Amino acid sequence: MKILITGATGFIGKNLLLEKFFLKHEVAVLTRKRLSKKFIKINSEIQNIEDKIDKIKKFGPCVLIHLAWGGIPDYGKEMSKKNYLQQIIFFHKLKKVTSIKKIIVTGSCFEYGVLKGSAYEAKKIISTNHFSKAKINIYKYLKKNFSKNIKIVWLRLFYVYGKKQRGNALIPYLIKSLKSGKKIHLNEPFAARDFINVKDICKIIFKFLEIKKQGIFNVGTGNAKSPMDIINFILKHKKSKSVISYDKKKKKTEFYANTNKLKSVFFGKLLPLKRGIEELIRDY
Repeated sequence: MKILITGATGFIGKNLLLEKFFLKHEVAVLTRKRLSKKFIKINSEIQNIEDKIDKIKKFGPCVLIHLAWGGIPDYGKEMSKKNYLQQIIFFHKLKKVTSIKKIIVTGSCFEYGVLKGSAYEAKKIISTNHFSKAKINIYKYLKKNFSKNIKIVWLRLFYVYGKKQRGNALIPYLIKSLKSGKKIHLNEPFAARDFINVKDICKIIFKFLEIKKQGIFNVGTGNAKSPMDIINFILKHKKSKSVISYDKKKKKTEFYANTNKLKSVFFGKLLPLKRGIEELIRDY
């Protein structure tokens, strides 16, 4: 199988390219950064592929894994608009690559707008910020312009964590702060969210390379844990002198994936949050 990947130097992409699964496939990566010789490098960014279209066509990918999103963790108006325009330009130019039969894209649980309760794919979505609006509109563009001849797989990722994640993301921030004894203040101590390990994200992407299913799929565990839950677990493994402050009047909320649709195609076991955190504690 010939696979084209964008966003391979980001958090998920770095983990994806470590997987041995790709050894049995031909993989081209759209990037300007250094890359392992195991992969074909197409030296470009997504918004500037016009002069690389012939090279992509010659490679002949049958699947696109689209992970690209710039500026994380800036989800504001300008960055979201910039990403939206760049991706629309990219997909418009990609229409010339007729070998592509499937596009796998990482969406976001933020597309649901109100982050409360169990989210399921058929639930009405209401964009509440510029980032979610951009993601929703990209999906609509793909559905309108590609779905007649190409299978569209839209993976609504919940809260991904794991190795190679930016240090100021919640879980690595809590681990490093507790280990170093730094003061921690939690704005939302009891806001429970659905955390899924990046290793499982990779496995699920690989599964969708192999099957014919398409559509929108929630990618989470179906369970929710709060920052306080995570801190208490870390403290069972590591002593800390950190002072932890938070508003005790804050109410507990939960937001998690309904994973029934995902379970209909992916039967593998997901890494429990506790085990995933144990691995990260050893790394930091």
